[in-house]
Amino acid sequence: MSAARTCAGDGWGGGERSVVLMFDTTISRAQARHAYDTIGTGLDRAARFEARAGAHALAILGLKPGQRALQIGVGTGTAHLAIARAVAPGGQAFGLDLSRVMLRLTQRHSAAPLCEGDAVALPFATHSFDRLYCAYLLDLLPAADLPRALAEFARVLRPTGRLALVSLSEGVDLPSRLFVAAWKLRFRLAPQSLGGCRPLRLRPLVERAGFVVERRDIVTQHGFPSEIVVATSPTAAGWG
Repeated sequence: MSAARTCAGDGWGGGERSVVLMFDTTISRAQARHAYDTIGTGLDRAARFEARAGAHALAILGLKPGQRALQIGVGTGTAHLAIARAVAPGGQAFGLDLSRVMLRLTQRHSAAPLCEGDAVALPFATHSFDRLYCAYLLDLLPAADLPRALAEFARVLRPTGRLALVSLSEGVDLPSRLFVAAWKLRFRLAPQSLGGCRPLRLRPLVERAGFVVERRDIVTQHGFPSEIVVATSPTAAGWG
């Protein structure tokens, strides 16, 4: 079962923290690289929980022929192929990942440019991209690195650019709350077994970074709740 909800307001205002996390820390970069290098094509099994949210995010991102698009965290390449097809003809899709294995797997699907790198230090020029897509990566980063990553996302987006972010989130109904409660318990005991992924709330994080949120949706699939945020570049308001 899955469900999609569009949320006009989330109630996370006032004096609450911009990022609501039970766990501020997670596994190290080296541990994350090792985990995803090891899992390889096994990451495709996550599609049972994540595929619908990812497809929904791409559908509302507004990809068009002729655009330059960046995917941060390419996984095994399925989404990257969809992005490359959406911006053709005339456009180009770029991909970045910390895991060399994920980059090699993605190369099987697409001839688009790929590079090894970190979300907090993107190796791209300022204002390089029309669209940016990042799914299930921010929930792997330590809390201290989240603002740094979003600042980099804002830097590489063009003033008229838009991004779509997807993350494991808190539960929104009984099945998803039970799912997340079990996830948190396992994270406490063995965070590496979950690739360092833990739930976070995207919208306040994105707004604090200066982005203008256009849409926030929740998609649940087999009890796994994903938050999708689509937002425009912080520089868009002053453009033109």
